[in-house]
Amino acid sequence: MEKFINKLAGYAEDIFLPLMLAGLFVIQNIEFNRWLKIYSSSYFSRLALASFALGIILFGFSLLFKKRYKYIYLFLISFLVSVIFSVQFLYYRYSQSFLQFSAIKYVGQAGSVVQTARTLVTPELLLFFCGIMVVAVALLLSKRKNYTEFVLPKWEKLIFILVMALIAFYGYKYLLDTEKKEWGSTSRLYTDVYDLKTVVAKMGIINFFIEDTFKYAVAHNLVSQSDINFLNNYAKNRQTAPAKNTAGKYFGLEKNKNLIIIQVESLENAVINKTINGQEITPNLNQLTNEGLYFDNYYTQVGPGNTADAEFSTMDSLYPLPDDVVFIDYAKNNYSALPQLLVKNGYKTYSMHGDVPTFWNRSNMYPALGYQKAYSLSDYTVTRPVGEGPSDLGDEDLFSQSLPRLESFKQPFMATLITMSLHTPFILPADLQTLDIPSQTNLTQTQWEYMQAAHYTDKAIGEFIDGLKKDGLYDNSLILIWGDHGSFQNISGALSQMDSNLNVASVGDGQNINLPQDLLNSQVPMIMLAPGINLNGATNTPGSHIDIYPTVANLLGIPTPKTILGQDLLNTKTPIETHFEIVSGGIDAILTSDLIYQASENGEFKTGSCKSWPSQKLLPIDNCQSLYNQQANNIKASSIIVRGNLLNYLTK
Repeated sequence: MEKFINKLAGYAEDIFLPLMLAGLFVIQNIEFNRWLKIYSSSYFSRLALASFALGIILFGFSLLFKKRYKYIYLFLISFLVSVIFSVQFLYYRYSQSFLQFSAIKYVGQAGSVVQTARTLVTPELLLFFCGIMVVAVALLLSKRKNYTEFVLPKWEKLIFILVMALIAFYGYKYLLDTEKKEWGSTSRLYTDVYDLKTVVAKMGIINFFIEDTFKYAVAHNLVSQSDINFLNNYAKNRQTAPAKNTAGKYFGLEKNKNLIIIQVESLENAVINKTINGQEITPNLNQLTNEGLYFDNYYTQVGPGNTADAEFSTMDSLYPLPDDVVFIDYAKNNYSALPQLLVKNGYKTYSMHGDVPTFWNRSNMYPALGYQKAYSLSDYTVTRPVGEGPSDLGDEDLFSQSLPRLESFKQPFMATLITMSLHTPFILPADLQTLDIPSQTNLTQTQWEYMQAAHYTDKAIGEFIDGLKKDGLYDNSLILIWGDHGSFQNISGALSQMDSNLNVASVGDGQNINLPQDLLNSQVPMIMLAPGINLNGATNTPGSHIDIYPTVANLLGIPTPKTILGQDLLNTKTPIETHFEIVSGGIDAILTSDLIYQASENGEFKTGSCKSWPSQKLLPIDNCQSLYNQQANNIKASSIIVRGNLLNYLTK
């Protein structure tokens, strides 16, 4: 009897423990998806089997170790699994996306969102650490046993390992067979990843992370010969602007004027020309939309770099990468950026930002772009901290201390000012929260704080513009103001509800409320102030950050290089905005003056929709085929250029 009990205990210790952890792993995956509202009952069998298969592989390996090392192994695996679950859970709640292995190298940039992450911590996270507790309890029980340890024979262990391998094989085979039945192949899952929520719903977050890590390890930054051949053909067939673009409307009307760029952190178009309780959210920007030309159909396109990606696409007229941050991974590339172009034409170029120079690797990237001098946090005095810490430079300090520097610069100059106070988690001192918002609204606390921060940043911009006018720089400058990216807080959705208690109203041109939500959330304002030129009012011309470069060059009377992919918004007859998915790079939406293409959830072109715009009359999908192919080629070419440092292929 004692021998039988000892043998059962041996089975429990060697076999049942990893099986229990694998079962817990399935529950963790299911609840992870359920809590984040990406669970689908139609994917239950795939998720359960794929999760159990991975659980068997992860925890079943403990059979290969002796007792002491077995528990060390199980503890380490359980710890890693717990960390991945928790980090992915918090990251998704923050950004509505999943963290990739390629983003681990950006961990040094995470300090700016730590405070926000703390607000997202919930009791559900405890489930993800249950595996560690199970291993700890099993270890304690094994040390308190009052029977002789029974060591399973190697042949029995081998049988169990083979059985577990078969279970894992069947689990993954079922997943792939089901994908093949639905799509005709498994490429939707492993090659052309489109909708990450669907992928995680099918295979689980840990499976996704491991698969993503594997792809990163074997294919990261590779530019194949077929990519180079594609780029060669793309360059040959591309319709480029004439060498000297002197025929464009407004060409050279701002020649030799200063260029002042204000890139506003997280500024969404949704707040422009909106009032809450009779008070304008952005009164100064609203006024500027009338003084200059206001692009109310303008969009941001960013990858994991957010602000850094916005800087890259505006300065280079290339698309950011969906899975890497160009500022960090490709700072040593050769570029033909807007600051470089202006330096060649007699300008001095400056950047002004209230962060440390190493943030997003700006200290390395700015010289590559052509900035001759970069002012950072150490060049400013924080008279009033605005943000999470005592050294956070408020936008009023940024603008008030930058103005004297602008006055001292030899003209013409280019100066880019990047704000910070509208950065998540939108923390403002109580006395700076001057927007009167009713206590009972449909806004979340973070959305409420965003409105207050937007109101404060608007005030700082208004004071800066007044300063430019007083010292005479305003009339001798081309000034552009735009939002770098959205807030990730669904501000457009909150305001569009028109809650009676919120008392939201429009005081000017409204937004395209019939646009898909993903486009609305990436819609940012772009205001162009060109004193002396009849450019004022609003325009519905679609555009994005990649169009800034050629538009500015035309106004300043400088021919644009062949390396740009954007269009001059003041002259193009075919304005276009293309929105791609972060990570996969698959096209999500395309908007022109008369067409709108919207991808379906599975990402297949044929299952998307093609409509006339703005009537939204449904058209045959083939009407958008050439448009889709063209934009897909542009995005692919941009990616190859950046990854392979092949910008010269566009100038051959």
